[in-house]
Amino acid sequence: MNSKRDRYLIIGAVIAVLLIAFVGCAAIRNDEPPGGEGTTENSSPPADPVTYTVASVEGKRVKSSNCVIARVRVTNNRSSSIEGKYTNFPSPFTLLNANGEKIRSIKEYLRLKESISPGQTGSGSITFCAAGITRGSKVTLYHDGKKWKATVPKPKPKPKPRPTVEAPRLPPKSGAGGGGGGNGGGGGAYPGYTEPRCYEPGGKVWHPC
Repeated sequence: MNSKRDRYLIIGAVIAVLLIAFVGCAAIRNDEPPGGEGTTENSSPPADPVTYTVASVEGKRVKSSNCVIARVRVTNNRSSSIEGKYTNFPSPFTLLNANGEKIRSIKEYLRLKESISPGQTGSGSITFCAAGITRGSKVTLYHDGKKWKATVPKPKPKPKPRPTVEAPRLPPKSGAGGGGGGNGGGGGAYPGYTEPRCYEPGGKVWHPC
């Protein structure tokens, strides 16, 4: 009889322990964040270090290279300021030629007009230069699901040389003789003389003054 009673007491104690353990586990689960441990379903993905908004695109000859220049608004998502010129920077851009082929071996330059603090937006430009960009060619720039078309200007034709116009030849000046040379009076002849003349009375014979 006593052994049967002892068995009931043991079974009751086990059930009580299991019940306490179950209640404790339920309380712990209620304290966990929704979605399970370590889950961040509502958090947004981290932003790119630098993002761009294209304002305009143009083709241009830069020194001896054919280039495409994009005027952009730059948003700085980094923890430090950015300024000046960069040749190594995040560049989510694609350039295609007139045949729809991707232009490769592009040299890119980012120039900022001013220093941009973290979380701020400023102005700048991105220059794309490549051997695959020829003068007079049409290029398409793709970024963020949008596209911009640009044409690199053709070289200006060289101006035609102006015809050389020769100055008219003037007849040689005749020697200026004294008006009264036939009179044998004091004027005489002075070939090539162009300086002031002094005339004798009567106004026919002259001589250098």
